[in-house]
Amino acid sequence: MDFLKRFGRQNEAEEKADYREIHQDGKEMGEPKDEKNDAEIKDESTDSETGRDKWGSKMDFILSCLGYAIGLGNVWRFPYMCFTNGGGAFLMVYLLMLSLAALPVMVLEMLFGQFSNLGCVSVWRMSPLFKGIGFGMALISMYFCMYYNIIIAYTIYYMVASFKNPLPWSHCGNEWNSENCYTDASRTSNISATDASVTDASATDVTPFSTEDTMPDNSSKVWAAEEFWENHVLGMTTGLHDLGGIRWELLGCFWLAWIVVYFCIIKGVKTSGKVVYFTAVFPFVVLVILLIRGVTLEGAGQGIVYFIKPEFEKLMDARVWTAAANQVFISFGAGWGGVLTLASYNDYRNNSIRDCMILVSLGALTSVMAGFVVFSVLGFMAHDTGLAIEDVVRADSQFVTLETVITAIVDELSEIAPWVQKKRFFIILGTCASMAVIGLPLCFEGGIYVEQLLDWYSAGFSPIILGLIEIVVICHVYGYRKFRQDLRHMLGFYPNNFWFVCWLVIAPLLIVVVLIYTFVDYTPASLGDYSYPPWAQAIGWFLTFTSILCIICYAIYNVIYLQTGTIKERIIAASKPAPEWGPSHNAHRIEAGYRPLPGRGAKSIPGDTDTKV
Repeated sequence: MDFLKRFGRQNEAEEKADYREIHQDGKEMGEPKDEKNDAEIKDESTDSETGRDKWGSKMDFILSCLGYAIGLGNVWRFPYMCFTNGGGAFLMVYLLMLSLAALPVMVLEMLFGQFSNLGCVSVWRMSPLFKGIGFGMALISMYFCMYYNIIIAYTIYYMVASFKNPLPWSHCGNEWNSENCYTDASRTSNISATDASVTDASATDVTPFSTEDTMPDNSSKVWAAEEFWENHVLGMTTGLHDLGGIRWELLGCFWLAWIVVYFCIIKGVKTSGKVVYFTAVFPFVVLVILLIRGVTLEGAGQGIVYFIKPEFEKLMDARVWTAAANQVFISFGAGWGGVLTLASYNDYRNNSIRDCMILVSLGALTSVMAGFVVFSVLGFMAHDTGLAIEDVVRADSQFVTLETVITAIVDELSEIAPWVQKKRFFIILGTCASMAVIGLPLCFEGGIYVEQLLDWYSAGFSPIILGLIEIVVICHVYGYRKFRQDLRHMLGFYPNNFWFVCWLVIAPLLIVVVLIYTFVDYTPASLGDYSYPPWAQAIGWFLTFTSILCIICYAIYNVIYLQTGTIKERIIAASKPAPEWGPSHNAHRIEAGYRPLPGRGAKSIPGDTDTKV
């Protein structure tokens, strides 16, 4: 109780004392203001004071966040993780980790970005020593963009192939099919053949042949669709050591995907905020259609039961908890910098806590819905082939993640060359072109092994580590009391004590335990039956720690080249907020107790020209 009381709402006298101590270095400037003095700052698509883009409407922001949170992590990865970790038991742990770890990090990032109106790199004016956190977030976002776009390329490939009649993956007999190829038509024809043979046997007293004589046994059956994917689309080699040749059709789809992404974000949130009206809503429509179709398939119930039936003994398996932690951070983008970037284009007074709660609820609902869709189809496939379900299983975010990288670049360059904001499309073009070239290995016959390596390491560990460091820096280096007062001035109220308890204790503790167990019970990367060799795992770990190296290298650079004094004095100076830290608008800065920035055009309060942090 004593611990919780520390974060309880203080009385009026204590609020005034905290305000003076934190923002005025003892100089009294008045009470925190409850009223929202935003008449002076008009909401336009471009901020006239900073030259930075803003959301055209509230719905642009909501749908962009929704499109970011609802991606492959929910629709593709969640059902698989639920399948391999105890079904309903994993779902219970997933919801718990979401509530106590990922959600608090998301709320923290959203408030952090909205308060400063800065991207994931420049926002670390709060504590310049840790600016490397922002570079690390931008780096893992770049990794993600490269392999996520190859997945978009796959969808384009399938879309084009779907215009063929019959569908190339619906039948055997193609050049890429093996003798083990199997389709529903194969089963039907063999049943007919079996019936005929039984009739003949009764007349001639000859032993009837079984279906095993005309088609592969259950253990060796391979669906025609699977062979189309592995042998035709990918042309898979035997491993990462053999990349093979370029899949030219795939390369064309990959570059087309980058062209589409470029035009969708060419004007930043002005265009991406409108594109998401389709890209964020359409997946829901498709999921509902697939769900209706899936539950009507024969055998669907078997798959759904497999999905939701909890294996309670799994709750005692620490691997389930680590898997759930990885999943929530990947699904919702916590620790990636994307949520922070999206919130940085918000209106200063927006209630982002409420928005985050809505988004996470919809994201969790989508994950569960996707699970029902996937497992209803798996139940049908298991029923159709006569296999057990475990033997059947083998496999807008892009806009926001790329926007994270571009915003980080533009915000940093704007400090040196303010005209960059107006020439943003050149930065976008250069970034897209560079990543389209860097991602070429993904289009080789062995590219799927590169994609899996990136997903396993760069997306699996790095965001969790960055999320932990982010919480520690904001709450303990900058100070939770300072951050609490900042939020009070931005939102007009103190956030619920639950968030501070999570930020200070629960979320860091959970993340540390998960990380420790992840490293202790480390499982090497694999793809199907292929296990990555030690040299490939070394590459994967290097990718993981490049984001951490960003933090270490920048901290060393800052202390040595940007500070003066003894080592201790340099570290302390670099940890303190930069003079330009605070809200972007001078009207808000003055209200919150920060020194007005020169050249911003807002009027300061008479007699308070010496305000400082």
